[in-house]
Amino acid sequence: MASIAGAVILPDPNRTFLFKNRDLTSESHEDVVVYDPDFFGVRGFDGGIAIGVNRHGLAVANTHVKATADPSYHGLTEQLLLFAKDAEDALSMTADHLKSGRVYQWSNLILADKDSMLVIELAGSEHNIEWSERKVLRTSHHIMLDTEDDVRQAIGDAYEHSIQRLDRGYELMRQASRPEHVFSLLKDHGGTPGQSSLCRHGSGGEYSTVMGYVVEVDFNTESGRPKTVIHVAKGNPCQASFTAIPLIFPADDEIVKRAISMYPK
Repeated sequence: MASIAGAVILPDPNRTFLFKNRDLTSESHEDVVVYDPDFFGVRGFDGGIAIGVNRHGLAVANTHVKATADPSYHGLTEQLLLFAKDAEDALSMTADHLKSGRVYQWSNLILADKDSMLVIELAGSEHNIEWSERKVLRTSHHIMLDTEDDVRQAIGDAYEHSIQRLDRGYELMRQASRPEHVFSLLKDHGGTPGQSSLCRHGSGGEYSTVMGYVVEVDFNTESGRPKTVIHVAKGNPCQASFTAIPLIFPADDEIVKRAISMYPK
C-alpha cells in the first residue's frame, strides 16, 4: 500500500490541487467509489476512504507508513470528509480523536482547502503536524515523527525508495506553477522507471502505480460554492490518460450515476 500524495495551491489559476499515486503489488485492481450527497471518495482496502473531497472543498488523501493492529486511517479520512469544513477543522477533529484514546495505523494524512494545507503524521496515539500555505508531500515514511528506526525495520529497502521519491517530488513541486506540472509529477520517473520513481514500476510482487488521482478545487466561483473536478487515470499515469469527472454537491441520483459511468474501469 505504498503511495505518494500531496497538495499544492497554484496562483494562476488560483486553485487547490490534491493528488495521489496509489501503489499496489497486485496488477488486478478496480476502485470502489463512494459518492453521496456531501462527499466523493475512493475506498481504502479496509473500508474508509483513500482519497476524497467534500462539498466544502476540503480534499483529503493518505499514505501508508506501517501496518499495526490499530484501526485504519482510512476510517479517519472518511470521518473528516463527512464532518469537517476545512483543514483546520479536520485537524481539530483528529486531535480530539487522539485525546479521547483512539489510535490509528501509522500513516500520513494530507489535507487541503482554499488557502492552506497540512499533513498530519500518525503513529498510534502520537501525531505531528506540518502546515503550509502552498505545498505539502508525503510518501511511505514520516518526516517529523521520530519513527525512522521502527519504519526501516518494518519495510527495509523500501525506506530508501520512499526518501528518494519524496526528494524527487519536492524537487518537482518547487517548480510547479501550472496544472500540467501536477500531472507531470504523477507521471515522473526521474530518469528510470522503478521502485523509487514517482510513477512506480515493478514486477514479480514489487509495487506498481495502479491508479493516479488529481482533485482540482476552484473556490473562485460566483455562487460561492467550490467547483470540483477529479481526474483519474487507471494504471501507470505515464501510460494512461486522465479522465476528468465533474463533481457536484449536493449530488442527486442522476449526478452520481453520470459520475460513476465516467470513472475508469
